[in-house]
Amino acid sequence: MIEEQKHYKFFNNETDNVICYISVPTDKLRGKEVLESTRLRLAIENGIYIGSIYYIEDIERETEK
Repeated sequence: MIEEQKHYKFFNNETDNVICYISVPTDKLRGKEVLESTRLRLAIENGIYIGSIYYIEDIERETEK
């Protein structure tokens, strides 16, 4: 069985550049955990202040289905 997923984009707030695309389960608890751990990982890997990284749901990818 294929699990339902939502698609998100991560942005660097200082540059407004997209730095990552990710799909997460629609389960709110697991999804939030994946999003926050990805945000932390991106901050560490890219040397960016975590407060400068945000994510939004990628509506464009949702409509391509």
